[in-house]
Amino acid sequence: MNTFFSAYPVAVPFIAILSAEIVKALIDGIRHRKEIRFLHPGGMPSGHSAFMGSLVVLVAMREGVGSVLFAVIAVLAVIVMFDAIHLRREAGLHASALNQLQKNAKLEESLGHTHLEVVLGALFGGILSFLLLNGF
Repeated sequence: MNTFFSAYPVAVPFIAILSAEIVKALIDGIRHRKEIRFLHPGGMPSGHSAFMGSLVVLVAMREGVGSVLFAVIAVLAVIVMFDAIHLRREAGLHASALNQLQKNAKLEESLGHTHLEVVLGALFGGILSFLLLNGF
C-alpha cells in the first residue's frame, strides 16, 4: 500500500517526536506539574528517543537491517539515548545542586531521562513509525 508516509518517510520521525511531546505534556497535566513540558528536555516519554526509535524502524524497513545505513542509525540512536540517560541527567543533578547553593540561579533541572523514559520513548517512536509506514 502506497501511503503518504511511504512517499515522504522523512515526515515519520518528526511526527513521532511531536506525538511524544504531546503525550509528555498530557502526562504532565495529569500529574498536575507546575510546568507543562512541551518541546523541553526531560519527562515521559523521551522525545529524542521517540525520534531515534522511529528513525531506526524507518531505516530497517526501507533499507534492511543488514545495510550500512541501518548500522549508522542504530549506533547514533544508542549515543543519543545514552546521552539522555547519563550526560543530560547528570547535568540536571548538577543544576539542582547549584540551585540549592545559589537560590536565585533558577537553572533547569529536568534535563535528562530515566531508563524507563528512554525505553518507552524509543518503543513509542518505533511502533508509531511501523504503523505509519504500514498504512495503519
